[in-house]
Amino acid sequence: VNGSVVRQPYFKVHQEDQVKVDGQNTTPEEYSYIALNKPAGYTSTLRDRFAAHKIVDLLPESLGRLYPVGRLDKDSTGLIILTNDGRFAHQISHPRFGIEKEYEVTVGPCFHPADSEVMKKGVIDKGEILSAHQVKIIKTLDSRTVVRIIIKEGKKREIKRLFSALGYRVERLTRIRIGTLVLGSLPMGRYRALSRKEVQVLLGFGNPFGK
Repeated sequence: VNGSVVRQPYFKVHQEDQVKVDGQNTTPEEYSYIALNKPAGYTSTLRDRFAAHKIVDLLPESLGRLYPVGRLDKDSTGLIILTNDGRFAHQISHPRFGIEKEYEVTVGPCFHPADSEVMKKGVIDKGEILSAHQVKIIKTLDSRTVVRIIIKEGKKREIKRLFSALGYRVERLTRIRIGTLVLGSLPMGRYRALSRKEVQVLLGFGNPFGK
């Protein structure tokens, strides 16, 4: 780095530094942060080589190789972040940072208000304690209810398992918020780049609304 040999594995390199590896000049990788409104039918994991449709198929190759932060089931929709910044992905997805994820869920039969408190206290499913941070009924339609639910841990299929443990069937699940980042009016199947400020705020506030 700048003509000196560096042996520390986590040496901090600045944009203006000159870096050579084995005598060859290198350039630091630029980080990208993308918000995508995932449609149903697309797989969020990149490891499933048999998947017919992956969320990365919705992005142009010019963005380079990006990885999803967390996951959404194939039949779920809504907000998902993709990036090549591993530290950012870890801080957004790891439960110890307390980043809220908010979902709008349609369930049947009609959701009983008392079950909101049950979900917040926690239920046991397959030896795991599953719980919601907040649960709010939005509206009831015939034999179905639209519920807003906020979680912080993000265990595998946690929301579907929570409702199933109480006898409900999840008919539709859409993630509408990750931390301070909201889905908003982003069209289904479309993406946008996050601003530098959005990234900084996401990293700085695990619980943005003081709840």
